[in-house]
Amino acid sequence: MRRFVQPSRRDYERLEEALALAEAGRGADAVAAVLAHFFPDRALPDLRRHAFTFTQGSSRVSTRIEGDELLVVVPLVRLPTGGAAIAALRHVLTNISGTGQLHQPHLIGDELRLEYRDPLSRMHPAKLVEVLSRMATEADSTNDWLMGQFGATALERAPGDALDAIELERSQALWQLHWREVEALLKQSRRQQSLFLLNELTSYATQRVLFALPLIGVLALRLAEAASGFNDGEEEPLKRLAVLAKCVKEMKAVSPDELARCLVHAEYAISPRSEGTPAMLSRFLGPGPYREQIDQRRGSGQPLDATMALAATYYHLLTQSTWPDEVVAALQEGLAAASERPWREAATILFEHAATVVERFGGDDDDDDDDAEGGDDA
Repeated sequence: MRRFVQPSRRDYERLEEALALAEAGRGADAVAAVLAHFFPDRALPDLRRHAFTFTQGSSRVSTRIEGDELLVVVPLVRLPTGGAAIAALRHVLTNISGTGQLHQPHLIGDELRLEYRDPLSRMHPAKLVEVLSRMATEADSTNDWLMGQFGATALERAPGDALDAIELERSQALWQLHWREVEALLKQSRRQQSLFLLNELTSYATQRVLFALPLIGVLALRLAEAASGFNDGEEEPLKRLAVLAKCVKEMKAVSPDELARCLVHAEYAISPRSEGTPAMLSRFLGPGPYREQIDQRRGSGQPLDATMALAATYYHLLTQSTWPDEVVAALQEGLAAASERPWREAATILFEHAATVVERFGGDDDDDDDDAEGGDDA
């Protein structure tokens, strides 16, 4: 159900241009070049007269120049009245505001927003790149938490596209099936007392559902909060298992209406995912200690461990990074081929398929560097 739309390809020549302009003291022109780096196909206004606005998830980000300062703003929420407003502000000050952080929360009356303000004379393109990449993502999660926990109301929230009836029905079925499967795998992990299986299961529990469903809002935050506990490799395994068990119980109890409210096809002008590289595919799926561990478990009567490791890795790659269409198709083909097969057969299918993915699309770090520098030679 999730729509994976290929993001606009960034123009890195414009980023190099922005660095040169900033060094020459042309701050306003450097800002325009950074925006052109992210949005090469959009016309840019005169930022002194009109703000440049784009949608990032549920947030609307505006960039403009006021006098001699650059200003980037993301509206958050209108605070509730009474004690809830105090509790909300305490949450903001504790979890969002931070010394040395480029963007900061800013309260005007009862309206809360995230703001980045910097004199053009001190503006460095790297700072603006970080702000545009991270600020709206934080606003997304902050909005949902403040509304869900403290009764705040959204300001200028981008609505996104609602799922249709067929998508909702399929999403409900997949949600329940996923958490029943994780519950069964959790019981198996307890029986085996395998740290390797626990690590792969906790990754699979989140990555598969994030790959399949356009999850937002309070449910996405609750899942992320639980995942920070059961994915913590420094924590005791028994505690991680307990956190995962609690999460599974809560997610299975989610009502259809609550799930529907947290499923939206959102628009992201700047992809929140990193750009995948050939070297990344080789590191995750190619020859090395991790693949050797998987192969060892395949051949020693632990096909479940091997299957979970490869499936979790495939979902992680698909969820956390952007890839060319042919790589996405190849990874999905591998998952589909292994679906509903016995563990031993599924492990073999994915193990062999991973090798073909690396052979077709993999590479090393030198290849990535060559690709990044090869634009002038084309």
